[in-house]
Amino acid sequence: MEITIQKQIFESISKAHRILLPLPTFPTGDSLAAALALHGFLHRLDKDPKLVCLGAIPERYGFLPGVDQISTQLEQGRGFVISVRTTDAPLDELSYHRDESKEKVDIFLKPQSGQYRQEDVSFKSDRFPYDLIISLGVASLDLYGSLYEGNADLFFETPIVNIDHHSNNEHFGEINLVDITATATTEILSELLENFETNLVEGPIATNLLAGILIETNSFQHIKTTPKSFLRASSLISQGADQQGIIKYLYKTKSVGLLKLWGRALARLRQVPELGLSYSLLRQEDIAKTGSGVAEILSVAEELVASLSDSKLIAVLYEEALGRISGLVYIHPTLSSLEIGSLLGVEQSHGNIFTFRPSAATLTEAEAELLARLARVKPK
Repeated sequence: MEITIQKQIFESISKAHRILLPLPTFPTGDSLAAALALHGFLHRLDKDPKLVCLGAIPERYGFLPGVDQISTQLEQGRGFVISVRTTDAPLDELSYHRDESKEKVDIFLKPQSGQYRQEDVSFKSDRFPYDLIISLGVASLDLYGSLYEGNADLFFETPIVNIDHHSNNEHFGEINLVDITATATTEILSELLENFETNLVEGPIATNLLAGILIETNSFQHIKTTPKSFLRASSLISQGADQQGIIKYLYKTKSVGLLKLWGRALARLRQVPELGLSYSLLRQEDIAKTGSGVAEILSVAEELVASLSDSKLIAVLYEEALGRISGLVYIHPTLSSLEIGSLLGVEQSHGNIFTFRPSAATLTEAEAELLARLARVKPK
């Protein structure tokens, strides 16, 4: 990690007061935990951070400290500025009158001498109410979905610090701290915050950072786990991270709906050894009867990844609506995610799981399409 990049981030945070921490439409446990940890850290620095997510927070992450601080609305508050040049007519008095019946406001300027002319007046939009945006665990601005699409000017006009560990990160920030050797964004953030002010990393902040590392490494069972991951985790536990609480909620507590959906997915689990593929199919009635949504389907995919260590490709095809099929696919780090992603037409990522949308209209057709596309990588 380049110390110069760290210093740039420290300086940006020190100069800023109102800091936006946006979450993607479908936040991963790592990106969510990182944002919550930084939110708590910034509060301890007497900053005014704002956490915003326009999507749903997966139920399984509801135990994370500070999750109730996430807002579902972005505060714009962008005002309108009227500028009047007072070089030739110094201002003496300013007043205004609000006419409710005509829905207008009249502004009165009384000069000490001289008079104001039309060419002395100009108009502009005020700056956005945020001094800095910090993006965490997000490879592309497009993953923010409607939050970005509906507020593109905000993202273009406000400085962005981009912190991530994904190899496909687009380096969209003014400052980019992208470490593809790290196992999680929370691992990068943990080191960053410790170098900034180690005494502030304790309790809930340490718990969120540890949770992100455990989620991203599947409790250190993932192939990408490194010795540095263990060292970071050990340091966070010594700083007060609630390891047992995290394990309890992540791995020992499951909702009834998720267990039912998980059972249906296991009942239809299929394997294609020659492709290194395991996959399952979920019908619309499975999702409806278990009261599940996208978050639960993603959890099922994550459970399959954790359980099927011998599979290099793991997919879940599900019937989102009549005639509309969606898919989730896990691509092992030893395979080319770019090549396979291109074959499947992946749209976005949830950590190491990608979404894609088959062109087929039924699960049977989508299954055949998935097998045919993945067969193209078999010779390699």
